[in-house]
Amino acid sequence: MKTITITSGKGGVGKSIVSVNLGLALAQRSQKVLLFDADLSLANDDILLGLSCEHTLFDVLDGSKTLDEILVTAPYGMKLLPASSGILKLERLSPSHRLKMATNLRDLASSFDLLLVDTGAGLTENVLFFTSTADEALLVTTPEPTAVTDTYAMIKVLAASYDVGSIALLVNRVSNPQEGIDIHKKLSGVTEKFLGQKIAYLGHLPYDPAIEMAVQKREPLLTGSPHSPAGNAFVTLARHFDKVFTCEPRSVVTDLWDQLLSPES
Repeated sequence: MKTITITSGKGGVGKSIVSVNLGLALAQRSQKVLLFDADLSLANDDILLGLSCEHTLFDVLDGSKTLDEILVTAPYGMKLLPASSGILKLERLSPSHRLKMATNLRDLASSFDLLLVDTGAGLTENVLFFTSTADEALLVTTPEPTAVTDTYAMIKVLAASYDVGSIALLVNRVSNPQEGIDIHKKLSGVTEKFLGQKIAYLGHLPYDPAIEMAVQKREPLLTGSPHSPAGNAFVTLARHFDKVFTCEPRSVVTDLWDQLLSPES
């Protein structure tokens, strides 16, 4: 199973909306997708999907549920692993509970083609951890100068201190396709020159009021307005996905959870 972290240098750029709808678009293409809501302080993928999650990762941490038991089925067969801020309780788990969770995740991994990890935003410890342990990373930005600057800062940290397979860029809320292409060209030129880090380009999403309407209705864009400009763009992104993310899967899922569940975590 390939692991892709979807992250951003700052909040408010549409990262979770991208995670949810890109996951659904990939599931439409017969990919077996598991979406892990790893924004451990502000998890909201369930809301964007219009789902009600009776159990979350917190229930796994207290030993009442397994990972498989808390999975929720989203449209097109995508599965959601809902998060909880109770992740900090990991350090209090017994070795037997750590082993049980790691084993459960290994079992889950064999059932999916793709794990999408929707992290929090910014240069926090959790964000950097999840990003560095993935096969590849997708950074979401917008044309705003502050968003682009924060994206560069994140790439700089990842390139200097973390083992990231490869990094791709998605530019959200563009006024036209060329705007996204230009931002990628400038950012990639700087990162390659000063950091030695190449940045692939997954594509862009147009500014589309249908996205905000979908959020207000608590439904995914791809089910509520699939033929909107942004809906069509997500389908295009999914079609290009395998051409951009070409790294072979590492044993990252096991390594990630073994590290996260270790006594030193």
